[in-house]
Order: sequence, then C-alpha cells, then structure tokens
Amino acid sequence: MGWTKGLAGLAVALSLGVAGLAPGRASAGPVYDGKDVVLVVPNSVAGLMSRYARMIAPYIAKHSGAKQVRVENRTGAGGLKGTNTIWTADPDGMTIAFTNVPAIILAQLSDSPGAKFKATEFTYLGRAAAEPRVLAVGAVSNLKSIDEVKGLGRPFKYAVQGTDEDFYATSVLADALGFKMQAVTGYEGQADTALAAIKGDVDGFANGWIAVKPMVDNGEARVLAVYYDKRLSDLPDVPLVTELVSDPAKRDVLEAVVTILTMSRGFFGPPGMDPAATKEMRAAIEAALKDPELLAEAKKADMDIVFASGAEQQEKVARVVKASGDLTKVLKEAVAAIQ
Repeated sequence: MGWTKGLAGLAVALSLGVAGLAPGRASAGPVYDGKDVVLVVPNSVAGLMSRYARMIAPYIAKHSGAKQVRVENRTGAGGLKGTNTIWTADPDGMTIAFTNVPAIILAQLSDSPGAKFKATEFTYLGRAAAEPRVLAVGAVSNLKSIDEVKGLGRPFKYAVQGTDEDFYATSVLADALGFKMQAVTGYEGQADTALAAIKGDVDGFANGWIAVKPMVDNGEARVLAVYYDKRLSDLPDVPLVTELVSDPAKRDVLEAVVTILTMSRGFFGPPGMDPAATKEMRAAIEAALKDPELLAEAKKADMDIVFASGAEQQEKVARVVKASGDLTKVLKEAVAAIQ
C-alpha cells in the first residue's frame, strides 16, 4: 500500500536525522563552526527519545555554529549497542549522544555484559528533561495495586527492551517488596513494551509518565506506582515506590534508583572529549535548551524541557556511582536472572 511505503520512507529519513538540519547559525566558538555533528540516539526511531533529539538538534546547530547536527538511531540491547559506539568514538566532539543517562549508570553498576563502557568516564554535556517514570499495566489486566501484584501467586511478567533503566528499576522494586517477576525481553522500543501490556501479552511495563499519560487518558493503561520524589498532580492517589517499602535498608536502595532516574534524558560525549569542544558543546546545549523558540515548540508538543548543566551531570554521575552500596548487589542479581 502507498501509505505504508510513505511511512517507511519517513522512518528512514528520520533515522538519518533530516530534522537535525540547522535553521540558522549563531556560532559559540571555532570548534564546531561549519562542521557536521552526529547525534547518536541508541533508542528507536519512533520513540519519545528520538522525538526529543530531532526537536533539539537544529537548536544545537544554531547555537554551536555547526553546519548540521544529524541524528542517527543506533539501536539494540536496550540502548547499549549505540552507547558502546560512543565509548570508542573519536574524542574530537563531532560524535555525541542523547539517551536516558540512568540506563548508562545502571548498566555499569550491574556489570551488564552488553555494556563495554564506564558511565563515569563519559563526558556529560547537559540534561534536556527530567520526568517521573511509572510502573503500569494494560487496562485488560485485573491488577489495580502493588498489593495485588504481590499476591499474584506467580511472577509478574513485564516487557522490556533489554537491560535498560526500566528493567533495573522494576527489578529493584520487586526485590524491595518481595514479589517475583519475569522480564520478557526482545522488544524494540518502549512503544512496543507498552503495546505488549495493552494487548495482554504481559502484565505490565515501565516508562516515562509523558509517554504513558496518553495511554491512561485513552483508557488503555493504568499506573500502579511512580518512581519520583513526590506524588504527581495527575496521579494524586498513586503511591511513590518509596512509600510502599517499610524496610529502611530496602527503601534506601529504592531512593538511590529514584535519584539516578531523575538524571533522565541527557547529552554526552566520548571519554576524554576535547576540552575546547566540551566547553563549546555544553554552552551550545545550554543555549539551545533555553532558546525561547525551542521552549515554545516543546510546550506545543507537550514535551517538558528541564535543563541541568553538563558539569552538574558529570559530578552527579560520579557521586551516585561511588555511593551505590547495596544497589549494586541487587542489580547484578537482576542481570544474572535473565542470562
């Protein structure tokens, strides 16, 4: 059919980063002036991460002076394959990435066999968004609370792309509350994990609230718990994961995960990235994420922008990895369970 070919063509165009062409140039320095920059997104073309990247890329080009910032989707293994390519990229700063930073941190802490990098050694360039993540079930499920999950009498089946941040967060929650879970892997993108729950192929899934909200509004999904530091105004009766745990030690582990998850959608470059390139790209990303035109575009698309500096992210990654404590043990056990 003609429309299917059209969609396929659109997907290819988006994966090649057509949306990354610069609408104008306002050079922040000589490193990027007139250059081509590749922005790697280790997530699916159709997902929210890619939507953010394609929306922001032209503004990074505008404020860095780059000829273009071209988005490339390099998917696989819950984002690890694409992230691995940044680990070995030239440190000249012409190849950077955008993804969920928590997935990078949690992969290191768990000693995930698919991770060929150390999260602490990447060069962090700035955070674009910080959103709550939620544990949800499809509307076809009879489960209406975490207590009902605990009383299932069988493992809670949930869909994951691989060992990403949602896999780790759900694993830690299951350990803290003492219920069994079964990760069903192999899904390409978070839209697929959600669809699996909506269809009833699995019990549930985890994702960012921005992505899940339309499903809840449409009556396709129901949220059981929230990974955040305060209850959501949209979901005032849905508990935080930390409210569900009475054991102080277990709660501390969950709080560590919540802290990591707040680092959310961020930009980063290879280890040892050129200092001049790092300085210019951090400045360009900050200017892009504070650009009134981008903020208006993001508001219209219902995509929140919550900026944090690259330097702040760099320090925070080092701090949370150093203080990981009991969290590391739980994460390693989770990875071992799905090998």
